[in-house]
Amino acid sequence: MSAIHTLLILIIGICMILVAGCTQPAVVQQQVPETPAVKMTNPVAPVPVASTDGVNIAYELEFKTPDGMALVPDKIEVIDPATGKTIYTPNAEVLKKTFMPAANPLPTAADMINGTLKVPVPRISIWFKVSPDAVPDKLVHRLTLNRTATGLPPLSITGGEVTVRKDLKPVVIGSPMRGAGWVAMETTEPTTHHFLMPVTINGLTTVDQRFAQDWFYIDPVSGQVAKGGVNVTQNYLGYGKELLAVADGTVVDIRDNLPDNGIYKVPPFSFATGPGNNVVIDIGNNKYACYVHTIPGSIRVKKGDLVKEGQVIALLGNSGQSDIPHLHFEVVTDKPIIMGGEGYPFVFRSFDLIAKFNQTLLDKRSSSPDYTSEKYWSEFGDFIQFNSQPVPQQNKVQENWAIVSFP
Repeated sequence: MSAIHTLLILIIGICMILVAGCTQPAVVQQQVPETPAVKMTNPVAPVPVASTDGVNIAYELEFKTPDGMALVPDKIEVIDPATGKTIYTPNAEVLKKTFMPAANPLPTAADMINGTLKVPVPRISIWFKVSPDAVPDKLVHRLTLNRTATGLPPLSITGGEVTVRKDLKPVVIGSPMRGAGWVAMETTEPTTHHFLMPVTINGLTTVDQRFAQDWFYIDPVSGQVAKGGVNVTQNYLGYGKELLAVADGTVVDIRDNLPDNGIYKVPPFSFATGPGNNVVIDIGNNKYACYVHTIPGSIRVKKGDLVKEGQVIALLGNSGQSDIPHLHFEVVTDKPIIMGGEGYPFVFRSFDLIAKFNQTLLDKRSSSPDYTSEKYWSEFGDFIQFNSQPVPQQNKVQENWAIVSFP
């Protein structure tokens, strides 16, 4: 047999083997989806609210995950789907504070009805500012999960569409106090304890404190908070100041029989006593103004009373979950109750900015290991820088640490 014939036979044999192989059933490798079924939902759509530094958008995302999956977010990006641009990404420190994993163990059925601070499902609280001309219509989110524990690379999931409620407006209210020297705390920032305190009661999780503010009083000349030692409740200059109805309305609830606390002597939390002595006023359109921590026996209205804007309703105290004399103020909707209502944004008709808080100086002093709360409150006036002229504001909410004068 010639070499050519031998070569032809080899070629034909190889082709037959290849054809035979091609006709065999293919081995199908099953594709296991890498993306777990993580669902993002927004329980309460945000209503934009103006402050002196921009327009605030505040809301929560809740996550539904497959059983047994631990949700470990590395990053959350807020995207305007109209432009495709990322408009907010909290840094790692903020994300660590604003992500709340589901409680372990989960709240019981009784907890869910009677009231609990345990989070039943994972959630992230999101608060950011945009300019007045850049408020988006909708938002979507890109969540990046850390899967190091399972040996897998990070995974990004996009979803969680949110409608920004431009059709709704914040409640416009009058002044809860009078005069100059009022300091706003725990407001308009993503990591305030107010914003990060969901409550579940009667099976529903709400954030009544979403837009809450804490107000305490300083001397409008020296900036000091107390006359005498700062360890005595009654020495604080705000103690006993008159609290005013912020709108015409009807008193729907009061409590007036809990004692004031000593400074930093806060009783254990309970749903029954947490707000301390308080007043709730129906100000119309399913909105309720809530005043918390008043002096026992100081409430000057009763349930069912009609009140007028500017009317004195109680005196500022230190009852309930309060460590120094201050007013906790919030507006809720849906239910006329402090814990269990849903927080709703509000703006003040008029106020003046009169001073700024020097955070840099506080950071410098508080870096000392022996810097105590007593020193902080004793030296508070050192951190206040008064403006040469008041700066008038209308229909806005105060930024954190704003120092204002109310008409």
